[in-house]
Amino acid sequence: MRASQLAWLAVAGIVQLSSLTIVQAQQKVADDYLVTSLPDLSAEESAQIKQYAGHMALDPEQESNLFFWLVTSRRPQKNQKLVIWLNGGPGCSSADGYFLETGPLRWVDKKLTINKGGWHEFADVVFLDQPVGTGLSYTKQPYLGTMKEITTHFMAFLKAFFTVFPDRAQYDLYLAGESFAGTYIPYFGQGILEYNENVPAGERFYNLQGLAIGNGWIDPLHQYTSYIPFIEKYGLSTPALMESMNAQQEACLDAIRRQDLITQNICEELVSIILRSNSETSQCVNQYDIRLLDRYPECGLNWPYELPLMSVYLNRPEVKAALHATAGDTHWSECSRRVSIALQQDDSTPSIALLPGILEKIRIMLFSGQQDLICNHIGTEYLISNMTWQGSQGFQDIRSIGWKVEDKPAGEWKQAKNLTYVLIYNSSHMVPYDVPLVALDMMNRFMGLDTKLQTFTSSLESDADNAVPSGGEKIDISQPKSSVSANGSAALLFVVMVIGVVIFVIVRKNQHQKKLNDGHNGVQWFPLSNNNGNNQSIGRDHRHAPIDELDELVVEGGIHDSDDDGEYEDFLSSGDRRRSPSPQRR
Repeated sequence: MRASQLAWLAVAGIVQLSSLTIVQAQQKVADDYLVTSLPDLSAEESAQIKQYAGHMALDPEQESNLFFWLVTSRRPQKNQKLVIWLNGGPGCSSADGYFLETGPLRWVDKKLTINKGGWHEFADVVFLDQPVGTGLSYTKQPYLGTMKEITTHFMAFLKAFFTVFPDRAQYDLYLAGESFAGTYIPYFGQGILEYNENVPAGERFYNLQGLAIGNGWIDPLHQYTSYIPFIEKYGLSTPALMESMNAQQEACLDAIRRQDLITQNICEELVSIILRSNSETSQCVNQYDIRLLDRYPECGLNWPYELPLMSVYLNRPEVKAALHATAGDTHWSECSRRVSIALQQDDSTPSIALLPGILEKIRIMLFSGQQDLICNHIGTEYLISNMTWQGSQGFQDIRSIGWKVEDKPAGEWKQAKNLTYVLIYNSSHMVPYDVPLVALDMMNRFMGLDTKLQTFTSSLESDADNAVPSGGEKIDISQPKSSVSANGSAALLFVVMVIGVVIFVIVRKNQHQKKLNDGHNGVQWFPLSNNNGNNQSIGRDHRHAPIDELDELVVEGGIHDSDDDGEYEDFLSSGDRRRSPSPQRR
């Protein structure tokens, strides 16, 4: 009898101990996540950054964990800000944001150093690897297959995060990111707003103020149909390429007529056709930055050049230990093919459907790097021009605003009815990578911070001479396109324009239409020459586009998944860098 009682007590003790372990894990405090130092970063530079990192459990069994990296503000303001940064993919790590874009650190000449354009200057910034299976996040469950599931996990993360960092719950909250995050962010924003409408008893209200999306994948219809005008505008088209693109776009529109999905495999082929157009020369345009040439079939998949440095660094045991990321035995890779594949059957509505409702409540900023192909600015401008919110379509007669950073033209702004659109000169799919101070100034302005406190100068002022009316072609998917080719339509339009100009000159002698300012160099602190030798400058003169001409659409491609390809170096040397069935929008 005593033996059985002892056995029962032993079992009960084990159960209690297990429960205690789980409770203790859930009751972690902020100091448990404190990053005291990082390998390869000097003590002086480490002292300039206060940060926290580690895994946040999403369920009591701790089977699903998201990795976060919080960087605290260097100069917090009265109304403190919290930005959650998301990269896309789906399945691409937000370490891209931390080390290449908006984070506190950058590699310069292969040395880790302080990023002067880090968004933590006036705000706390969280870099989040999501959904589970991305970057250093992990799960024992199947990967998620719908935006509803991913949104549920994100909401669970918010609850866990503010439990550990309760003081941040009162901060002004912003969601920001790029590329496929243009799908994530509206879903997450709507999830927060719906939650706030009926906050459960004893739970926190989330002080969501705005959404910021760079080169975002938002509206498949208008973004897929932007590739043809984009390659025509930037001199990438040839007669043979246009013939292939027109035929493929018709097939793409047929697929969208049947069902409007977030991604369409037949439509993704539009990008592949562009990249293959010069494959006989073993060269192709970099799909993320058309100023660069690359070897076929990489076409930008290994860009930026720092990616191998990141892979080696984030897989070092001492780095993972410093980040409290040793659980899950996770090998870091930039993008997870498995996460992307799990979402291929997702029939969720494209996020464009969510924007009008969100704009009724909070502000949204869409920004586009001018040199991006895959999620180009023309697609973003088309979707804005064809979207109806707050009772009217597009920006109507709202004019663009000139913008300078350090006395150099940085881009153009339009804003009305809670929506801001920013076209950024001299920048790629990853805007903060090319022009970090420009991106920082943009975000600070969006958050309402006093830009006079910045360590650099900037100005935003109306410029009626450079203003252009809102536009954008209305895409009608109810009927197939007419038999008139795109080239024929363009030629007819050109003739009409020439006639109009001649009449105008006759009637109004000595008057000349002012040309848009040309040759904007932007502000670039990390020159293109830092990229690897496979990316060569094309050397074209890319005149900046008017705000409402669809110029750049971001579709991401860097698929480096250790689950499928082994170590990153083996992947690079294998020669097998094919695109996944659904391209990555990182």
